[in-house]
Amino acid sequence: MGCSPSPEEIVAAHMAGAVPERSDEIRALWIRYHPEVIVAQDAKHITLNATKDRIKFDAKTMDVFWLIGFSGWRAIECYSPHVTVSAVSGQTIERIIADDEGLAEIEFAYKERRAAAQSLIDATDQATAPWPPDLPRPNSSRDAACDPQYKAAFDLTCLAVAFTLFHEFRHVMLDRDEQRPQDLREEELACDVWAREFMTAKLAAYAQYHGHDYHEVLRKRSMGFALAALILHEITPVWDHGGNNAYFSVGTRLQTIIENTPLPDDDHFWVLAASLLIGIFRQKGQSISAPPTKPRSLTRHLLAGL
Repeated sequence: MGCSPSPEEIVAAHMAGAVPERSDEIRALWIRYHPEVIVAQDAKHITLNATKDRIKFDAKTMDVFWLIGFSGWRAIECYSPHVTVSAVSGQTIERIIADDEGLAEIEFAYKERRAAAQSLIDATDQATAPWPPDLPRPNSSRDAACDPQYKAAFDLTCLAVAFTLFHEFRHVMLDRDEQRPQDLREEELACDVWAREFMTAKLAAYAQYHGHDYHEVLRKRSMGFALAALILHEITPVWDHGGNNAYFSVGTRLQTIIENTPLPDDDHFWVLAASLLIGIFRQKGQSISAPPTKPRSLTRHLLAGL
């Protein structure tokens, strides 16, 4: 009988699987820094942190990330038509949403799933919070369903989780190498930037070697980052959205992750990013004062308003 993989092996394999063009580098870095991966007992709120010796999280936190990722994919169903129509019609997002009589039902289902994620965050363990019956569990197989939408959400959520793991691994590296900035907020931002850049730096060569379109591959990775940004927003307590001694504001961090993505102004990535941000604004009951514009400009406007 074979042995089950260790938490360290699972985390390293997930990171390498998300960035296959750098899998050898990832394994070499993992051997060099060899952090212990501690799967803690489930607790209220979120458990995810790192030191020079270890990365620590609980199973419930991974479930939260999974649930937010799959729920975030539903934002496309809710709001992408409004983003697209606004760009070509000259009408504002607020006006188009107000005129959409069919939105309420779709939006209610989306908000229910986001509420389920918040319930899971507030729970002391996985068993005490409801799980939406139409969303897969994290241990579900990608090939278990034929629905291409399911597979797309699965892939992007895996990328979002990988982004968070690369972020934490960077903390390990900085601490071990005694390169941590004095300002804890700068360290968090630096880890966001490093995770994004590490996951994209060799993407062009990878796409060319495998005969893929570079923009398509970059789009997929970047959509995963956008879901990671949504996860960051959702797991940050409301009272810390403006920042604290350890973190810059959520708006600043989301801008860092999303804003400078080198894709065309009307790329599907910007439609997804804008849709996720509209969902945040709608959840808060915050008005959307953006003028009619292309998806990229709309995304930037929404990021500035967080």
